[in-house]
Amino acid sequence: MLHSRQITLTAGGSSANPTKTSFLANQGVIARAWITFPPGCAGLVKVRILHGGHPFIPVDPNQYLRGDSYTYEIPAMYEITDVPELIIVEAWNEDDTYNHTIDVQLLIIEKAWGQPVGAYEGIIAALKSIFTRR
Repeated sequence: MLHSRQITLTAGGSSANPTKTSFLANQGVIARAWITFPPGCAGLVKVRILHGGHPFIPVDPNQYLRGDSYTYEIPAMYEITDVPELIIVEAWNEDDTYNHTIDVQLLIIEKAWGQPVGAYEGIIAALKSIFTRR
């Protein structure tokens, strides 16, 4: 399931008072995230994504993503174990003149789909070879 939000950030924001936007996520794996900074952001719009109060994009709690005319495509593979879970996008706009609107998208897939094709078969074959004598 693809979750998508356009988030408008007013001018003059700061990390002390970020805009928080939530996604309600079902159990599964956040397989990929896209964060689009349109032209004009000039690195002044900052974004991070949190789960349970802890950032996972980027992982470092003191970091954030920023950009201008750029889309981050992030292969996250971040598991959501409870239903439903809140994923929070925390963002702010340090531009003192213009508002900016960013796009944030999260692709959440079933956990089984996150396994590479043949992974289960390989694991089972390896276990059989350990416990079975020929």
